[in-house]
Parts: sequence; C-alpha cells; structure tokens
Amino acid sequence: MDITKYISRLNPRQREAVLHTEGPLLVLAGAGSGKTRVITTRVAYLLSQGIPSGSVLAVTFTNKAAREMRERAMQMLEGCNIKPPIISTFHALCMNILRREIDKLGYRKDFTIYDTSDQHSLIRNLLAEIKYEDRSFRPESILERISLAKNEMPLPRSAQKDEPDALEVISDAVYPKYCEAMQNLNAVDFDDLLLLTLQLFRDHPEVLAQYQERFQYLMVDEYQDTNRVQYQVVRLLAGQRKNLCVVGDDDQSIYGWRGANLGNILDFEHDFPGTVVVRLEQNYRSFGNILHAANGVIKNNKKRMEKALWSEKGEGPKVNIFRAEDTDDEAQWVADRIELLKFEKNIPYDDIAIIYRANLFSRPFEEALRRKRIPYTVVGGTSYFDHREIKDLACYLKICANQRDDLSLLRVMNVPKRGLGPAALGRLVAFAREQKTTLLNACRRAGEIEDLAERIRQNAIDLANLIDRYSAQFSMQKDMGMVFRALIEEINYREYLHDLHKNPQTVIKRIEGYEDFISSLGYYEKTEQAPTLHGFLESLALTDMLEQKEEKTTFGVTLISFHSSKGLEFPVVFIAGVEEDILPHRKSGGDIEEERRLFYVGITRAMHELYITHTTHRIKYGKATPSTPSRFLEEIPEAVARKIGRFADDGPEDPEAAADRFFANIQKMLGK
Repeated sequence: MDITKYISRLNPRQREAVLHTEGPLLVLAGAGSGKTRVITTRVAYLLSQGIPSGSVLAVTFTNKAAREMRERAMQMLEGCNIKPPIISTFHALCMNILRREIDKLGYRKDFTIYDTSDQHSLIRNLLAEIKYEDRSFRPESILERISLAKNEMPLPRSAQKDEPDALEVISDAVYPKYCEAMQNLNAVDFDDLLLLTLQLFRDHPEVLAQYQERFQYLMVDEYQDTNRVQYQVVRLLAGQRKNLCVVGDDDQSIYGWRGANLGNILDFEHDFPGTVVVRLEQNYRSFGNILHAANGVIKNNKKRMEKALWSEKGEGPKVNIFRAEDTDDEAQWVADRIELLKFEKNIPYDDIAIIYRANLFSRPFEEALRRKRIPYTVVGGTSYFDHREIKDLACYLKICANQRDDLSLLRVMNVPKRGLGPAALGRLVAFAREQKTTLLNACRRAGEIEDLAERIRQNAIDLANLIDRYSAQFSMQKDMGMVFRALIEEINYREYLHDLHKNPQTVIKRIEGYEDFISSLGYYEKTEQAPTLHGFLESLALTDMLEQKEEKTTFGVTLISFHSSKGLEFPVVFIAGVEEDILPHRKSGGDIEEERRLFYVGITRAMHELYITHTTHRIKYGKATPSTPSRFLEEIPEAVARKIGRFADDGPEDPEAAADRFFANIQKMLGK
C-alpha cells in the first residue's frame, strides 16, 4: 500500500500530526485548515503500520462526519485487505458498549432510547403524579436542569439569592423520580448513554480494562465540544498507554450553553503530561481579508491558545460592513445585493448564506427574498421525526421492541381510536401500579379489572395481542419492512389520518411521510449485516439527535443560525444583526468570549466575500428602539473593512455601493 503519496500532499504541520502516533497529541486545527484530511490520513497511516483495525478508535460528533472519515480512510487503503476502523459518534459508541454491558447496571439489554419528545411526556406525567399546582414551568425547563445535573454542570442560581428558586425546587423533586421511572421503563436518554457508560467503567474496572485493551489508539474530533462526562470517558479509555490524539479549535467552542467544556482543550497539556502540540494555521477556505478580520476579532479573547489563520489564496475583496435604517431595510439591502451578485457575477444562489443569531430573525429576509422571487431554504425547521404520524408509528415499533416501554404504549393505546379513552387508560395505569407490572401486561389482564366495561376489556386485550404478535414477527429479523406495513394496515392508520385531517392534500403528505418511514426500515435491513428492530430504532434515535446538518439538501440561498452553520462553508456570506444585545446577546450571562467565538465562526464560514450588516433601530415590543453596533465590529481591522451606509453622517457613500444602488434601481424600474 502506498500511503506515502497521501502524506506527501500534506503541509509540514499536517504531516507532523499524522506521523506522531505514540503518546498524547493535541492538534489545534483552525477553521478551514484541513483537519478532516489530517484525521483520515492519520487513521490510514496507523492501519498501514500493521495496527489492527479494531484497535483504532476515532470519535466525532455527527454520523455524517464519522461516515465521511471512514470512507476517506478506506479510499486511501483501497486494494488492501484491511477491515474498516471503528469511527463513531460518542453516543453511538456508548450505545454499543451499553448494549453489551448494561445488565451490569440493572437494566435489560433491550433498552429503548428516549428522544426529547418522550422525555417531555414523561416529565408531564411525573408532574401530574406529584400534583404540582404551578403549571408555569415547561417540561423543557425542568429537563434542561436535569440534563445539567447529569452532566455534572452546576445549576445556575440567582446571584442575589442563596435560596434555590422555584424551578430548581421542582427540578430537584422530579429528578430522582425521573431516573427511577426511566429505569422501570427500561429506557435511557441521550445523557444516559454517556453517563451510564462512565458509571459502568467506574464501577466495573474489569469491563474498563477490556475496552482499554481493545482500543489502543484513540482519536477525538471536535474536542472543544466535549463535555465533562465525555472527557472522563475518554480519559479512562486512554488508560496508561495515553495514545490519545485530540483535534479541535478552542476558538470555535460555541456550545457552552449545552455543556461543552472549553477547559477540556485548554487544559489538555496539563491533564496529559508530555503532550505534543501541533498548530494547523494554514487556511484553505478563505481569502486573506476574511482571515485578517477573523484574527482581529478572536485575538481579544483571553481564554485561548495562540494561533493565527493565514492563506495562500490572496487577500481578496474587503469585508463589507453595511448600516441599515431598520430590519426591513437590512433585509431589502441583502436581497438587492444577492440579486446583483447573481446578475453581475453569476454567483449561484446555492453559494450564498445569510447567517443570523437565531431562526426568529429569518422572517424579514424570507419576505425580502420572496418579493424578488429568490429561492431560499431555512435550515433548522421541524424535524421529520417530530411529525405526528412518525411519532405514532415509531411508538408502535418501540413497544414491540421493549414491552416495558409504558410511555410509548400510552401514546398509541387509542391511536387509532379503539375505545380506550382517558377513563379506561387511567384504570389500566392504576391496575398496572397496583400489580407492579407493565401497562402492556395490564392490558393482557384487563379481564381482571372489574370496573371496566366488557367492550373496553376486550379492546385492551386485543391491543396486547396485537403487540405480542408483531413483537414475535419483528424478533424473527426477517422482512421487517413488510411486517411494519402489515401492522400499519391492520390498525387502519390510513383511515385514521383521513378522519384526523380531512384535507386530502394534508393526508397525502402524511401518508408519504410514513411510506418514507417504511422504506427507511427496508433500507436499514438491506444495508445491515445483522438487522434488528432495536438496531433500527437506535439508528433513528441517534440520527434524530445528531444530524442537525446532514448532506447539503438546501435549495437557493441558505438562511441559517450561527450555531447551525458551524462546519459549513459558502462562497458568499451575509452576517446580519451584528448589534449589542444580539451579538453579544443580552442573555449570554456575561460570557462575552463565547459570543466572540460565535462571531468568529460566522466570519470563517465565508470563502470569497463577506458582508456584515447592522441597523440603527429595531422594532422591539412594538416600538422602534435604537440599536448599537456590536463591540465586535470595532475589532475588525480598518485596513480589511469597507463601510457602507445610506446616511449623511456616514460621509460620502462608497463608489461601489453607489453603483450597487444604481443597478438595483435600474432593475426595479425594469421590473426584474
């Protein structure tokens, strides 16, 4: 195998990172510096040195990244009789470990993974159980507190009070009941996948030793995004060998609000003595002026490791900073400029992105683009998995896979309607608790419940028989797609959709949705060597959580938030609303450095041209409120910026901006 030709294509710093294989290694990979090439070449190089595939573990954060790395590494080893290495997401890795070992923690191996919607339902049930009167707390808020506690994050308390607030009190009351209920349901959430793996390693050293012996070379991508639990799992797996390579960029750490710990990457040298640090600073994405702007901003952060991006692509156009009168003016100017870019430079709409703080800022841009008939896609809409029909049918699959999953059964007991209304459900649930059994078993034994009508008893028994029959068929692991279709037809789900929606077009869309769902099960069967219903549900759960930005399927201009844009790149980028109280956000909790990193991520998405906009006032609470340009704009070096304005106090308008306005007015007059 000739791995040397791939290594020879790397720059000196990339090559150093690939060839250092023994002992701890920290690769500081700046934006656009080719980190994926480094990781995949390093994996291929390790395998080329005779290291068994099963001994090499690379961990990242999305299924897309894991798949891409695996494919690239195997392309480099084409023609060699080498099995693929283990390249996985954190959650998939932990799920596979728990599927083998979770019985040591008191769970059954056929556990179910609960998504956010399932968790919300459970918390609502628990609140009803403890008869908490205050309905103002949303399940999401309580779940957020529980997640912080699970990930060993301190619960935020008011600086003015020593006493816990009401939300903390109710969260503390729900937390132990939530954990107990999850174990009774034989279910885990996404935090549990990590936390239970850590508990397994800590409580069962013999299991840890087994995995330490198996994974002798570890690599972790996007290390700046790891939380405390992930850090501890990685540190335990590294063991005494400490053949651990982490790749990341502290300047792109933007997920502190969901538990990412910047200290993991900043303290790596301290935690792993003898660490070799390699800085990847050559950027292959952007022109020089964009990088100068990014460097000028990020250097103001104190908690960072020194590095500066540079490029051989040339300086390119200056960064344009436009001051608009208001939100509508800002959106209209952006739409005008996009039209000009298409008209004058023939830049495809697909090459353009508008980045903003959150999706709530998308409305004026959508309206302005629609007026000009410019196609666009808003990234971050409703997940496919959040549609009602998918949730319903997924719950049927979940109860077939895990008959202790009372929550999934509760959702579908009367879907489609089978006479098991609230009163009947309440009695069945009460019987299950009295008998300390599952809700499905209560349905089987409905004949023993005296205060149920005979028709209701029979309906409950029929439902239990239905689940038992299809559980047995799915367990045969043969033609699961056909079994799924038979289940849907037997419960008359299509008729249920017709009764529910009335509108024929809506019904057609819903039917198309569940047909895709059936097809996905069939596709899973064909592509997996040992397909199981559990495996399919796991792939669904992990995809739902992790695939925030899968393969680019957008059409036209991309409208996207800062957080969702990370990892993407566009030839032309507009960053909108760069004002105080938006960036940095007024609710940032004083963490200005993470807000600055967010702006840095936005800037470094641009390849060729970058436009930054802000307004003189915005409508807030129905009133025009003056806006202040973000302090971050002052950090962009004057030499690389070109300010554009439409107001007298801005001085003479830039000639290019004036030309833009002229052409835009001509196009308006022509009706284009």
